[in-house]
Amino acid sequence: MAYLNDAWYCAGFADELGAADAEAAPRIRSLTMLGQPVMLYRLASGAPVALVDRCPHRFAPLSMGKIVEDRVQCPYHGLEFNAQGACAVNPHGDRSVPKAAQVRALPVLERHGALWVWMGNPAAADPALLPDFSDIDARPGWSRVQGHLHVQGNYQLISDNLLDLSHVPFLHPFLASKVPPPANFEPRIGLDQQGNTVTATNLFCNMPISALYQMLWEHGEPPANVEMRAHMRWNPPANLLLDTGACVVDGPRDTGPSVPSAHWLTPETETSTHYFWVATRDRYVEDAQMSERVRNGIGGAFRMEDEPMVEAVQRNMGNADLWSLKPVLLATDGPAVRARRTLDGLIKAQA
Repeated sequence: MAYLNDAWYCAGFADELGAADAEAAPRIRSLTMLGQPVMLYRLASGAPVALVDRCPHRFAPLSMGKIVEDRVQCPYHGLEFNAQGACAVNPHGDRSVPKAAQVRALPVLERHGALWVWMGNPAAADPALLPDFSDIDARPGWSRVQGHLHVQGNYQLISDNLLDLSHVPFLHPFLASKVPPPANFEPRIGLDQQGNTVTATNLFCNMPISALYQMLWEHGEPPANVEMRAHMRWNPPANLLLDTGACVVDGPRDTGPSVPSAHWLTPETETSTHYFWVATRDRYVEDAQMSERVRNGIGGAFRMEDEPMVEAVQRNMGNADLWSLKPVLLATDGPAVRARRTLDGLIKAQA
C-alpha cells in the first residue's frame, strides 16, 4: 500500500516516555508505523529520539534492548547505536565498527502532548507542516483526557467515520440525544476546503440535549434543547480536530460546555491503525471523577461502537480498494470523499 511518507504521524503521547528530568530508567516505546517497526526513547537531555526498530546485524528489535549513555544497545549481540542511528560501540573482535552498521534515524517532534515522527525524506521534515492542535493543549481553565485504540481497520475508513457524523444518532447513544428533535429543529451541514484542509461543518439548532452535555452542564438546569456544533477538520494524512460544544439556543458559546477533541490516525499496516485521541473540556475542570466519566464515555463510544463497526466494514471489504467496490454515495459523504481524493493526489504527487 502507498502511504504519504512526507508527513507527521503521531507515535504516541509524550508522557509515555517520561518527563525530561525523570530519574527513573529510560523508557522505550515501540510500534509499527506505515508497515515499519519504530522505536522511541529520550536522551538524558529529554530530547526524543526515533529509530527504525531493527538492528542491521541480525535484525533484532532494538526496543528489546536498553539505553546506555544515550545509546540503544541491541539485546542480541550488544551493538550500540547513537541518536543519529550510527553504530558507536562494537563489543566483538577488534571492536571496529562496520561501515554498514547504521540504523535509519527518523525526525521526531514533540508537540501538543504527543510525539510525531516523519517517515519520509528527512530534509523535508518541517515542524511548520504539523497542523495546529492548540485547542487541545494543556491550558488554564481546561481539563484533558486521552486514549489509544488499536483498530483492525484501514486508517482511511476511520477518517471516513469521523468526517461523516450522520452516524451518531444510530451508533452513539451517549453522544446523541434519545429524544426526537422538535419540529423547529434546524440542521445545517456544510463542507469547506482550503488547500489540503477539509472541514465538515455541522450546526444543529433546537437539538435535544445529549447525555454528554447534560452531564457537563455545570451551571443551572440544562435546557431541553440546545444549539450544538460539531465541526470536524481533516489534515492529511489523517489528523483530525473536532470543534464541538453545546450552548443556549441563539446564545454565545460560553453559555454551555465545549469539548474539542483531536483524533490522530497512524496506519500500522494496510488493515490496522493506531488511533490516538485527546478530549478537553471547559466544565468541571478540577473534577477527577468527571474526567473518568468523560474518558469512559467518549473512549467507550470509540471502543465499543466505532471500532467494532470499522472492523466489521474492513472484514466485509477484505483487501479491496474502496472505489473498486463502487460504493453508493450519500450527501453526507462529501467531506470524506474530498479528503480521500486530496490524499490520493498527494500520494500520487509524491510518487
